[in-house]
Amino acid sequence: MSVYDYPVRPIDADKSGATVTIFPCPVCLGTSAHPRYRIEGLRFQLVDCTHCGTGSLYPLPESAEIGDFYPQDYYGETGTKFVPPVEAMIRYLSRQQARQMASGLKPGDKVLDVGCGRGVLLKSFVELGLESHGMEISPMAAEGADPRIHLQFAPTLKEAGYEAESFDQIVIWHVLEHLLYPRETIAEAARLLKPGGRLVVSVPNYSSLQSRWAKSAWFHLDLPRHLFQFPVEGLRRLLEENGFACESEKHFSLRMNPFGWVQSWLNRNESLPRNTLYTLLQTRGGAEKESLSGGTRAKQKIAYYFGMPIALLISFYAAARKSGASVTIFARKK
Repeated sequence: MSVYDYPVRPIDADKSGATVTIFPCPVCLGTSAHPRYRIEGLRFQLVDCTHCGTGSLYPLPESAEIGDFYPQDYYGETGTKFVPPVEAMIRYLSRQQARQMASGLKPGDKVLDVGCGRGVLLKSFVELGLESHGMEISPMAAEGADPRIHLQFAPTLKEAGYEAESFDQIVIWHVLEHLLYPRETIAEAARLLKPGGRLVVSVPNYSSLQSRWAKSAWFHLDLPRHLFQFPVEGLRRLLEENGFACESEKHFSLRMNPFGWVQSWLNRNESLPRNTLYTLLQTRGGAEKESLSGGTRAKQKIAYYFGMPIALLISFYAAARKSGASVTIFARKK
C-alpha cells in the first residue's frame, strides 16, 4: 500500500487540547506538544510544539522505518519522475531557480545540494560552470543523475565527511522536513560553508494561507514522509540560532504553490486516496493508477487544467501577503 492510502484526519476536539511529550523540537528544543492530526491505520500523529508551533510527527520513526516510506515508485523511472509535459516544466523551472541561486557566484565556485535526488537542480548548476556536489541518503533516489555531478551517499550530512569551509553555497531544497535531525543538519551546513557563504533553504510553509485553509487535506503535509512542519518564523529562528543571518525570503514557487491549492482541494474528497492527481502525474504508481476508474482520472485531470489558473492567482495573493505555501530563505553564514 502507498502512504496515500492512509487518510489524515483531525484529532477529536476533546483530545486536541491534551499535551504529549516529544523528542526536543528542532526549532526551540521544547518537549511538549498538542496533537493536531492523526493518520488512520498508522501509529503516527502530527503534533504542534506548544512553544513555537513547529509540527512534528509523533512518535518519530526509527531510521530503518523511514525507508519504508520511500518505495521505488516514489522516485519514478530512472532520471524521470513525472509524465513528459510535467517533467519538462519542472526541468525548465529548475533551470530558472538555478540561475537565481547562482547570483553572486562565479564559475568554479563549489555548490552542495543536500538531498539532491536525481540532480535536476545540480545539472543546471553544472551548466552554469559551478562545481556541483550532491549528497543523498539513497542511491535509488539519485538514479539517472548527470555524471558530471559529484555524488556522496551517507545517512546524514555530517556523516558525508565533507571538509569544513569547503563550499560557497549549500542548497537544502524541500528536504529539511524529511530529515530526523534538521537542527544538526543546519549546524553542519554552517560548518561546511566558507566564511560569508550562502545557504538556501526551501520548505513547505506550515503557517501559510494554504495550510490554514486546507488543514488535514493540505497536499504539502505529506505525512508520514514529512517528519517536521516548519512555520516561517520557526525556520528563521532555526537558521539564526545556528550561525546564519537571514537576508531575504521568497513566498512564491510556480512549481509548488499553485498545484498545492488544486491537490488540497481535491483531497477534501475523502472517497479517494490522498494526492490522487499527484499520483496520476507520475511515471510510476501503476497499481494505484489502475485502481482508479476512467471517470475519476478524467475528473482529476479536468480539475488540474481548469483549477491551475485560479490557483495561480490565489498563489500570487498569498505570496504578496508573505504567506505562500512554500518559503525559501536566503541566509548568509555569520
